[in-house]
Amino acid sequence: MRVIGGKLKGRKLVSPSGESIRPTSDMAKQGIFNVLQFDIEGSRFVDLFSGSGAIGIEALSRGAAEVVFCDNGREGILLTGENLRLAKLIPNAKYRLMSRDWRDCLRGLSGKWNYIFCDPPYGSVSVGEIAETVKRYGLLEDDGYLIYEHDSAYKTEPPSGFELAKSRKYGRITVDYYAPAADVCALTGSFDPFTSGHHELAKEAARRYGEVVIAVAVNEAKKGLFPLKIRAEIAAMSVADIPSARVEICTGMVWEFCKQRGIKTIVRGWRDEKDLAYEREMADFNKEHGDIDTVLIRAEDEYADIHSYKVREALADGSDITPYVVPAAAEHIRAKYEETRRR
Repeated sequence: MRVIGGKLKGRKLVSPSGESIRPTSDMAKQGIFNVLQFDIEGSRFVDLFSGSGAIGIEALSRGAAEVVFCDNGREGILLTGENLRLAKLIPNAKYRLMSRDWRDCLRGLSGKWNYIFCDPPYGSVSVGEIAETVKRYGLLEDDGYLIYEHDSAYKTEPPSGFELAKSRKYGRITVDYYAPAADVCALTGSFDPFTSGHHELAKEAARRYGEVVIAVAVNEAKKGLFPLKIRAEIAAMSVADIPSARVEICTGMVWEFCKQRGIKTIVRGWRDEKDLAYEREMADFNKEHGDIDTVLIRAEDEYADIHSYKVREALADGSDITPYVVPAAAEHIRAKYEETRRR
């Protein structure tokens, strides 16, 4: 096992003695760096599940500005550490070896990274799990890749918020290159409960953007009827017909929620001039604190008079809520209201 290219080309690496570590084959390694060859110099690179450290050392050899190696197995840490002796031959090489679980490793990173390479023990950690954590902490550059090596027999799907940019097969293994989806927005609100007006706004957001995150948030100025978890359940049922929409709970500042997930745009609706003035004020706040843009969409006339408070009033007096909510969620809303009232 050797370094294939760059300043350390031809240098021998220590190979694992047993079968607990499965290094990326030279053929696959060559293929990976053929894909990255023109962009690796000056990049920030993460070698997750580093094992022997061969991939990260290859990145250093080819001019990566910084490489983080992560493994939580004793053999992997010792082996990577031993192979990193070669890094001392590169002037001013910047690297770090982290002995911890992959989630803790990603949580401990700062800033944006160009490439996050993942070669977990086959079948142990899905690309979806890794992608969700990468997205949560906003770790990947807009033009970066989450690179996932897996057994070719293991079929994968692009994780939420990512698109498959490239895929290469090397014998029994496949290497997938996932890029962040170009357009993601957050539709934010207290949604107490989610209405048919919110549903129309979500559909319009989905039309304009590749993915819509419905952020069910706390509004300290409003006395809530349903707990956050129930509101999220209702929202999820209401947008089940919008494939690119997903629901998350936001317990802090909306701009922080968006930055943590790499979301750059908030979508909000407005009905009248009073609404518009308030939304512009909040848009300025989110732009100032998080550099998050806000797109304001005026409600269509048929939905302009639909409010969450009208649903709450109808529930309280036992009248029909179907004019205000998505039919698929109506029964669930009534049932959860009865549960809440009995508490």
